[in-house]
Amino acid sequence: MISPVLLWTIAIAVLIPSTVFCIECLANIWAPGLDEEGTNDFSTSFNILIPAHNEAEKISLTLQGLISEVCETDRIVVIADNCTDATAKIARAHGVTVFERDNSSQLGKGYALDFALEQLQMHPPEVVIVVDADCQVSPGTVALLAAQAHLQQRPIQVTYSMELGEQGTITDRISAFAIKVRNVVRSIGMARLGYPCVLAGSGMAFPWDILQKVSLAGSKCVDDMQLTIDLAIAGHTPTYTTAGQVTGRLMQNQAAQSQRSRWEHGHLEVIFTQVPKLLWEGWRQQRFDLVMLALDLSVPPLSLLVLLWLLAFSLSGLFWVLGWVSWFPLAVLALAGSLLSLGLSVAWVKVGRQDLPMLTLFSIPIYLFWKLPIYLKFFVRPQTRWLKTERDIEPETSKQ
Repeated sequence: MISPVLLWTIAIAVLIPSTVFCIECLANIWAPGLDEEGTNDFSTSFNILIPAHNEAEKISLTLQGLISEVCETDRIVVIADNCTDATAKIARAHGVTVFERDNSSQLGKGYALDFALEQLQMHPPEVVIVVDADCQVSPGTVALLAAQAHLQQRPIQVTYSMELGEQGTITDRISAFAIKVRNVVRSIGMARLGYPCVLAGSGMAFPWDILQKVSLAGSKCVDDMQLTIDLAIAGHTPTYTTAGQVTGRLMQNQAAQSQRSRWEHGHLEVIFTQVPKLLWEGWRQQRFDLVMLALDLSVPPLSLLVLLWLLAFSLSGLFWVLGWVSWFPLAVLALAGSLLSLGLSVAWVKVGRQDLPMLTLFSIPIYLFWKLPIYLKFFVRPQTRWLKTERDIEPETSKQ
């Protein structure tokens, strides 16, 4: 006999993130618009930090785009972090500042950024902007980020999306859609509701003084989420702007599987360890914004949420037919499924129609099957710390 309490717990555990997800998606289109006034004001002193690990193939293109956005190239700082290729040499050839870091016992983007901040202590800028080494920044974004971060004295996250290659598969397209839902649709929804957004890792700006109040050093895969949490608890919640854009590249094949494992295992760790902490701090500090941030982070990766709903709804339906439980948990899960479907539909209309035409939606079960081993692996051998990057994987796969 299945315990009704267990089924109720599962039903509520699925209903809460489904409701949050739906509200964020609906707020994207129905809530008041964002105030996107900005200025290309270079009077604010800033440095652009670019953490780079074996990015020789991509760093030149990234720097070319950024150099045209600044008055002085030394405002751009490349952190060649544990590199074994020509990343540092190529960066210096562009006239930017280069810090080389070699510490194999402390691997990860957080350690690289912390190292750079230490080097800048003697002559700190007013604002620090972080851009990944494989990203392209739209014109005017850098100046706008610097000006808004300085004006608002809080962290700012600009729109960050992923570019699909010409050979992108259906799983790549669905992955890109899921990233847009997280980084664009839901972030805009939270901002329009007046609550903090989650930092995306690239295209983010911080007033210098605020960064001194938290620690960036660490090797978590979702260091951007952890930084969001640390800043929020310290009283500096990030906000979101669509007045600019940063575009990254979507990994493919084995690299994509490895990258997604790091991201999603790290997100699950945040749900289990940091969401309760945020809820506690929200109660202790009497701050509803921390509660809303906790609810936002409690929404698991989209494909996992769909899989959890399918499993819970199927089991509840089966147990109800067998007469083992009442129909109430099934009704709760039906409501959760409706909210999840509504949110997904709104998100697809908003950002998915171009990359995912209607007929391709029938391939979503294939994508869920592709993601299933990632989630099962979390319960066997979770990957919640920085191990390898896709740059390390590519040479291995090329030999096969």
